[in-house]
Amino acid sequence: MNFKKAGIVYRKEILEMLRDRRTLFATIVLPVIMYPLLFMGFTTIMSRQTEVLEKRGATIAFQDSLQIRDTASLAMSSAIQNSIDGIEFYSLMPSPPEVERLHKEKEIQAIVTLSDSVGASGLPTYKVRVRYDASDERGQLVYRRIDQALMQTAQEEIGNRLSSLRVDPQLIKPIIIDPVDTSTAEKKMGSILGIILPYMMILMLVAGASTIAADLVAGEKERRTLETLLVSSATRSEIVLGKYLTIITMAMINVVINLVSISLSIRFFLSQSGLATQSIQMPISAFGILLLAMLPLATLFAALLLSISTFSRNMKEARTYEQPILMVSMLLGMISFIPSVEINNLLALIPVVNIALLFKAVMINEYNLTHFLITVGSTLVLDVFAIWLTVRLFNTESVLFRTEDDSSIKNVARNKRSFFNSFYGLLYFALAVIALYYIGGSLQAKDMIKGLTQTQVFIILLPVLLLLRALKLKPREILRLKLPRLKEVLLIPFIAVSAALIVAILSQFINSIYPFPEEYIEALSRLFTQDVPLWQMFLVIAVLPGICEEILFRGFMVRFYEGKSLRLAVIASALLFAVFHLDPFRFVPVFLLGLLLGYLTLRSGSIINSMLSHTINNGLALFIVTYASQPWLQPFIQDADNLHYWVLAPALLVFAGSMALFHKATAPQEVS
Repeated sequence: MNFKKAGIVYRKEILEMLRDRRTLFATIVLPVIMYPLLFMGFTTIMSRQTEVLEKRGATIAFQDSLQIRDTASLAMSSAIQNSIDGIEFYSLMPSPPEVERLHKEKEIQAIVTLSDSVGASGLPTYKVRVRYDASDERGQLVYRRIDQALMQTAQEEIGNRLSSLRVDPQLIKPIIIDPVDTSTAEKKMGSILGIILPYMMILMLVAGASTIAADLVAGEKERRTLETLLVSSATRSEIVLGKYLTIITMAMINVVINLVSISLSIRFFLSQSGLATQSIQMPISAFGILLLAMLPLATLFAALLLSISTFSRNMKEARTYEQPILMVSMLLGMISFIPSVEINNLLALIPVVNIALLFKAVMINEYNLTHFLITVGSTLVLDVFAIWLTVRLFNTESVLFRTEDDSSIKNVARNKRSFFNSFYGLLYFALAVIALYYIGGSLQAKDMIKGLTQTQVFIILLPVLLLLRALKLKPREILRLKLPRLKEVLLIPFIAVSAALIVAILSQFINSIYPFPEEYIEALSRLFTQDVPLWQMFLVIAVLPGICEEILFRGFMVRFYEGKSLRLAVIASALLFAVFHLDPFRFVPVFLLGLLLGYLTLRSGSIINSMLSHTINNGLALFIVTYASQPWLQPFIQDADNLHYWVLAPALLVFAGSMALFHKATAPQEVS
């Protein structure tokens, strides 16, 4: 790669961005003026609205339901009425007959009812019931003001009673609480910024980068200037690098300006709210660490958005594809609003969530260097994949100059095979997940074994068969339902058992680093310890998933993606297979198993191979859990249901050897 040519492309794109007034306004001018205006506006409106609510006052209806009507009780009733009537802008009135209607129509803001009873000491106890509308702010304010007035009256009554008994009022205060705040002023500022800033920064980063990325490739396609760039002396990779650096540069400029602007605005907002902010300093050192952590995230989004822009035919299509990324990023970034959620080794691996929580920890100076390194490292790994994908897309003519796909229902009616495109694949998968979550979850909650059986048959298998029948497609052909050759079948047990052991040890390793929650382990154990015969457990846990899930993922879902390439079809079906299990703790092992099953089906052309492998995999898990305590299995079991790690070495050897033989056995036959 010639970095000088990539630099020329980069300078060209930057100059075009700087010449575009809309980009300059959205990236630089808008963040500078938006936050001060927003916070000043909020401050002014909030203070004015509070004053308006106070001056609007309230009308309170008073109901006297005293049972004892001696001098002391009447004096208490009078004191309570006076305390409420003494609230500024409030008026007290005897409860009218139509009080309920007036309260419903908001003519009366609260109804105060006074009743009494006699306690064990012989002294009367007064109960004041306050009925108010808590659904609006005025009702909440009225209750707070009445509560304050009544608490003061109660304190005065306690003092009077103790004085009449010649008891020191301090006697009822044996403990005096003296709170001392040990946090620093900078930490206070950081705790406030740590809640708001992560969400805002991630949102601004994605929004800013998406605007530029959509214009750099999809926009050039619309303007028909991309062809000119492609015939220049710069290679495709150099063009991608130049555009990629442009997105990162503009996105980070946007982040820095937003970070400074929103921080200064929050400080101003706090000072206007009456908080003591004289000694509060901006956490400058924390900002430096955060910008360092944001850089890998910016590069990841830049690569993803550039891939979308390359794949899209025009800016409108690019905007459509960007929406899910924006929405998911927003939802993940909102984790900083949830109290008590702190970054750990597992959360440090999840994109966006790791940055949001690291942001929060850094702002209060309680971050861990390990978490910082895992966050940056895991994001960089995803960066490499995203950049590779971008370069690959840019080098694929059929993608770069993609023509319109007709995925309309009308076209599907004409050509049934056109149903198998990525749009309908994702749509079907989304509907299947919804059915699994709501219907399958409900069935399994009532009866685990019966519910699992119904889920496999009626939610996973039957809809696929009905849909193929509706489209008048041949299930045997579409689902690759054909008998494999004997030499393939003979190798499957070796592949399946060794792969299951490798995946089991991988799960153990993940559990040792990021321990699974106890509730999760108990729920998983309950699945294997149902009070049913072993053959029935084998049927439900191993055979049914081996047939139904393979029909769905390796038979049906894989068809939606194999039009692009068989490798993509294997990866896509494995990814959907892992997501379908709705289990983040087993995501990686299930994904790897999905890759193997997809390979077995597409390589041999027979889904029977993956069905057999899937059944053996699940059956082996049931076998180990059932017989873990047997003496003859102890040499392989270290504790509970965990395998000894030495099992990994022979498992890898058997897996590699059997896979090599399977690859050779399923090689395409040469035509003489």
